[in-house]
Amino acid sequence: MTTIFSAKVRKLGNSLAVIVPKKIADEVGAKSGDNVRVSLLKSEAHGRSSLDEIAGIDAGTAKPFVRDRRDRV
Repeated sequence: MTTIFSAKVRKLGNSLAVIVPKKIADEVGAKSGDNVRVSLLKSEAHGRSSLDEIAGIDAGTAKPFVRDRRDRV
């Protein structure tokens, strides 16, 4: 089930957090400690970059860099 809602991004220590309203969490059956998938839309109104431009896509599963041609530096 996909639910779209607006939320403010807040600073939490060295990270950023989004609060999921209880009503929406109840609708999708989310509980404290559950892992959820989150999609962020680029906010063109604020001129901000999209998340994949800042952090890369799936940075934790990226393969190590390997040069395709050994004759280049």
